[in-house]
Amino acid sequence: MKTIRIVAISAVVMFGSMVMAQEPSGAPVNLEKTPWLKGVELSPYPTNLTPTLPLAIYLENGEAIPATLTEDVPIVVVADTAIFDSDAPSKANDQEIPNPRWDASTAVSWYFIDWEKNKNFNASATPGLAANQMVVMPTTPTGKGAVTCHMARRMRYDAPEPGRSIVSYANSSGGRDVRVLDITPPLCGLEITVKDGKSGSFWPVEYPADKYPLPKTANVYFGGQLFGAVDKEIVVEGLTLGDSMIINPEQVTIGVAATDQLTIRVIGGDNYKLDNAKVKFGICNGAGGEPSPVGPINEETLDLSKITIPENAYIYIDAADTTGNRQVLFVPLNVVK
Repeated sequence: MKTIRIVAISAVVMFGSMVMAQEPSGAPVNLEKTPWLKGVELSPYPTNLTPTLPLAIYLENGEAIPATLTEDVPIVVVADTAIFDSDAPSKANDQEIPNPRWDASTAVSWYFIDWEKNKNFNASATPGLAANQMVVMPTTPTGKGAVTCHMARRMRYDAPEPGRSIVSYANSSGGRDVRVLDITPPLCGLEITVKDGKSGSFWPVEYPADKYPLPKTANVYFGGQLFGAVDKEIVVEGLTLGDSMIINPEQVTIGVAATDQLTIRVIGGDNYKLDNAKVKFGICNGAGGEPSPVGPINEETLDLSKITIPENAYIYIDAADTTGNRQVLFVPLNVVK
């Protein structure tokens, strides 16, 4: 889950005519960088009348958007604004607009903003919805985000010269602050290196991505000589992503000698915030339920000659995120004496 996908009616928003003109009160220019603008002052404001209309965003049933959304759970939102009215606005900044009329349909853009990552995620088309609606499905958790909508509609009004008109744009925008709850367990694996021997890695990948309803599912990938997967990875498909991910011996086994020394490193992480204090790995007796550790926990180097290896041994990785989602993955360990 690495992205936030928003499904919606969308189009590029045009934010009005920003025609620059010479005005005594215009913005100063940097003549060292732009000497050709000597004697020219640029206005920071559009010279045409550009109405700004209020916009309210709420749920399809008319209720307020919740302050907390849930990752991968879609909601339908509606934008309410006079930009869809049959008559164009007659005022802009308290100025009367002479004979205003619409000149095109409304361009609509929806965005989800993740303030924590300082990223904007724009929308794509959803058939069958009205122009002022969209389906929001946030796929990346965040503690600080916003659902926003921006609209623009081209209009015309009469110019001072008889028989001429001026093109401008009415704009409308709004947003609602939200946070997105994390419901995806971590995706952690291990990299294992045998001293003076083979090495390999295993790691889970959520599949299908952004699955809802729960439970989440994942494929586990194995690569490297340790797993006999040099030219092509071995993939164990369709495990429930959670606290009881068990690889069967007939699928993949870690084969080592009783005198080997293993160097172990955690790889992967969480789609939001991993709780590093709760990450544990090592050798355990059996698979499923709470791991029953054998030997040291979270040691980067394991000397197997100093550990009493049980008959039903597994290497495990136990991880949790700050929301409380947990992942425990067990891989069979075959120690040859």
